[in-house]
Amino acid sequence: MNQHIIVELCRETINGTLAYASHYDLRAESRPTPGKSDITFILCADAPEVIEENGERDTLLVWGTVADGRIGHILIKYQPAYQVVTAYFPAETEPYKWADDEYRVRSRMGEQ
Repeated sequence: MNQHIIVELCRETINGTLAYASHYDLRAESRPTPGKSDITFILCADAPEVIEENGERDTLLVWGTVADGRIGHILIKYQPAYQVVTAYFPAETEPYKWADDEYRVRSRMGEQ
């Protein structure tokens, strides 16, 4: 279902048209954050997966790995247009929020 969105996100990333929210830049200053080349790798060169969808907020959480093998998450807002809200390395930021070593399943204790 969401694979077409991943293809579209990859295309926008390659074309340089994928938007980034100001929140992405703010978070990049305060925590380990995948850079734009990492985001391109996750969306285009890796095998990304949508691991969460929040219809109330029109967001998707995309899981993937960067070139050095670290797992990254990208939060994408998809309405009215695609936009990277934030991105992070879950093992380096809030590992306790995830129930598995691959950071695909959110822990009940980590839900907020």
